[in-house]
Amino acid sequence: MTDRETTVTVENLGGIESATVRLSPGVTVLAGRNATNRTSLLRAIGAALGGSTGALKADADRGSVTLELDGTDYTRTFERDGETVRVGGDPYTDEAMLVDQYGCLLADNPARRAVARGDTEALRSFIMAPVDTDELEATIRRTRRDIESLREDRAAAERTAERRSELERQLADHREALADTTEELDAVRAAVEDAETDAGAVERAEDAADELTDVRGSYERVRDRLETQRDAVASLREERDEVRAELDELSVPDVDPDRAEAEIERLQRRVRDLETTISSLLSIVEFNEQVTGDGELPGVEDSTTETVECWTCGTTVDRGAIDDQLEDLRAVVDEKRAERNELRSTLESRRADLSDRREATDRRRALEDELDDIEAEIADREGTVAELSTRAEELHDRMEELEESAEGLRGSDLLEQYRRRSELEYERGQLEEQIASVEAELETVREAESRLTDIESRLDERESELERARTRVESLERSAVETFNDHMETVRAALGYENIERVWIERTVADDESEFALHVVRATADDVVYEDTLSHLSESEREVIGLVVALAGYLVHAVHETVPVMVLDSLEAIDADRIAALVEYFADFPDHLVVALLPEDAQAVTGEYDRVEMGGARA
Repeated sequence: MTDRETTVTVENLGGIESATVRLSPGVTVLAGRNATNRTSLLRAIGAALGGSTGALKADADRGSVTLELDGTDYTRTFERDGETVRVGGDPYTDEAMLVDQYGCLLADNPARRAVARGDTEALRSFIMAPVDTDELEATIRRTRRDIESLREDRAAAERTAERRSELERQLADHREALADTTEELDAVRAAVEDAETDAGAVERAEDAADELTDVRGSYERVRDRLETQRDAVASLREERDEVRAELDELSVPDVDPDRAEAEIERLQRRVRDLETTISSLLSIVEFNEQVTGDGELPGVEDSTTETVECWTCGTTVDRGAIDDQLEDLRAVVDEKRAERNELRSTLESRRADLSDRREATDRRRALEDELDDIEAEIADREGTVAELSTRAEELHDRMEELEESAEGLRGSDLLEQYRRRSELEYERGQLEEQIASVEAELETVREAESRLTDIESRLDERESELERARTRVESLERSAVETFNDHMETVRAALGYENIERVWIERTVADDESEFALHVVRATADDVVYEDTLSHLSESEREVIGLVVALAGYLVHAVHETVPVMVLDSLEAIDADRIAALVEYFADFPDHLVVALLPEDAQAVTGEYDRVEMGGARA
């Protein structure tokens, strides 16, 4: 919390021509009658903080507000440009929504207005406004894809790791068979060396054995390649069936991209138009509030009279009629805001539909390309299978020819020994290849086992991220409800609303959509309790509830870390003693709490607070 004095300097904003006010840490009370620019000063402070409050003085072309806070100046400038006003400068924060909703608790604060008109459906939107639900949903989708990919990697690694015991058994068997084959081969070689007496017989036996060995080896290699190709074709056909099935199941949303983009552009224009309209209406409301309430305008000498001179046509107008018109304008602003919010929701829905259509279209195109590639590879491998089948038949025929031509030599022990030697050498070669293959597979198993630890760790991280994303909104909603209920109960007791037993928000969930329901429980003189509606509450009670809703949002989103100043106005509906209790309660949360009060209400608050007597600012 800052312990330094803050200075606010205002030029040509609202009803203020020129004013400088110093605010000490804690609570500052702006005491004064109507037409003393209290609200204008509060709106100027909100603008300097970064909010959308503050309006250029009607008869000025330029205006500004500077907030000197902790030795740094934060400025907002206003410059008239034809029919519009350009807003510039370097405010305290770019988080305008946080300032407007939770820092500026003025009469038009969304929470106060929603409770005043009994619109409990707007409370959830108000409290959850800072949460970027679109980004959360995108994060959830990305994280789900990562989790699915990691689970597939884990399953593949587990399947590989499960082969360890079988591979180790195979390796032991192959090594034992290699030892036996090597031992027999050594014995046969020794016998051949002892029997080599007839050079011609030896040569013929060697030639016959060598060629038969070569042909048999070629035949085995071709047969192995043929089996590999056939397995590959079978696997590709299965993959082709899976791709075809996904293509058959894939549904592309019936959305015309051109029309969707045109509608999105139209909705964006409409939202911008509504925002401009809302801004213009708020300027009109604020300007007229200066006439009937807290501002000093040219031609208005006493804002407490029953009639005022209309600033547009010069006729005398009953003040109550202007108040009624202002209330109508505020209602229009609320309607426009509701329409804008509905359009924003529709806009996001259209964007999601268009995105889904594009994703489905891209997926279909990718699947079709993948299917074409698979078909091409199947055709290529089937050609290879045909070639290898022909080659295998040729080698098999040649083997039969060699065996027939060797019939004349079968009676020779030497030939049989050569034949056996060739067979054993071939077997040994096969066993050595099999051992090398199994050892390579075991290395793959060891790598898979090593990868499993990393995969599990990454999977835990992604699942935790997914859970955090899923529960963030729920946690914030629960926290907001609990915060409101706790503070509302404390404020209700502190302010002494005896006939209100309890005011609380209930969070309900249906079809994955959450809603807030505001309950009011009253007690009769006979201690009979019953549930009432907002519309039956007094204006004072509704104002207090609206302020506590805003405070709940302020606390849940830790707004004090971004917005160190809270401004509070339009408390006339609440009696002085309750205003004092309310100010004392709110004072515990922001670094600076600036409150605008009528003199009689200001008398009720503690004398420990700094006071600024309003009325010295020139209009």
